[in-house]
Amino acid sequence: MKEKEFVIIGAGQCGLSAGRFLQKAGKDFVILDQHREIGDSWRNRYGSLQLFTPAAYSQLPDLPMALSPKARPTKDQIADYFSRYATHFELPIHTKNTVSKVIKKDDHFIVKSSFEEIQAKHVIVANGQCQKPNVPEWADKLSVPFIHSSQYRTPISIKGKKVLVVGGGNSGAQIVAELTSFFNVHWSLNKKPNFKSLYLFGKNRLWWGDKLNVLSKPAKEKLIRKGEPTYLYDDLKKKIKKAKKCSEVVKAEGNQVTFADGKSLEVDFVLFATGFQPDFSFIQVDGFEHDLNQLREQDGISNISGLYFLGIPYQRSRSSQLIYGSQKDAAFIVQKACE
Repeated sequence: MKEKEFVIIGAGQCGLSAGRFLQKAGKDFVILDQHREIGDSWRNRYGSLQLFTPAAYSQLPDLPMALSPKARPTKDQIADYFSRYATHFELPIHTKNTVSKVIKKDDHFIVKSSFEEIQAKHVIVANGQCQKPNVPEWADKLSVPFIHSSQYRTPISIKGKKVLVVGGGNSGAQIVAELTSFFNVHWSLNKKPNFKSLYLFGKNRLWWGDKLNVLSKPAKEKLIRKGEPTYLYDDLKKKIKKAKKCSEVVKAEGNQVTFADGKSLEVDFVLFATGFQPDFSFIQVDGFEHDLNQLREQDGISNISGLYFLGIPYQRSRSSQLIYGSQKDAAFIVQKACE
């Protein structure tokens, strides 16, 4: 069995940042990632995805992106940048290596993956919170095709004429806007959307948040519950207006869905932009919290000694779910683990 001081699970922005900080601290570590290539977690998302954060706030430690600081990177540019980052710093990453089990024996962990077992003193779980698509139970009553937004790539894959998109957020809004050019789109939301312009006085809101020291402050409980606003830019608002907004779906039967206001609608296709649930099933350690909110309250430090987490929404600040903030969380976790 291999022995390492640290095992990092996941080679996204959090895992790469943590790896770089451990490298600078001279620690012995390895990063395990389930994807075939570094950056695939971004590369495999829908084709038109573009970050609302500018390049200046989308960079990892010690290596700038080869883009204008004001440019908003596409998902492929982020993927390629992550791949270049791993190569540039020669980070020890084992790809195509899914972690199936983490157990603890005495004062060390045993991490079991697709190809190896590693004994480690510390484990940093940095695979994000997007492992398990969240799809409502009533989807099983549908007779028409449906997919989660994680499966969506382009409008070509959508069938029929009348499409129902369920769920909001920035990804949901971008997909709705894209589909309105080709389909009769209905958009089901369980709450009134909070739209805001991405730019204020010619500057990206992230720039203002940084300069006014808003991004580095802990998120308020109200924001954690409701989530970030849906940011509007370019012609997004114009396209979204073409979609007919509906209330929350309460049940489905065949090709018909019924909404909270009593109205019903026959649809040809349903797309769920309903987010994800964390999956901690691979962590088989007695006493582990299995509670995302508790881990957030503990800044990502588990009550299991030597077990740490990154990528928790609003982990330590409002910017934690952004690349800009995730590297700060990684620096904090690495510091705590090395104490």
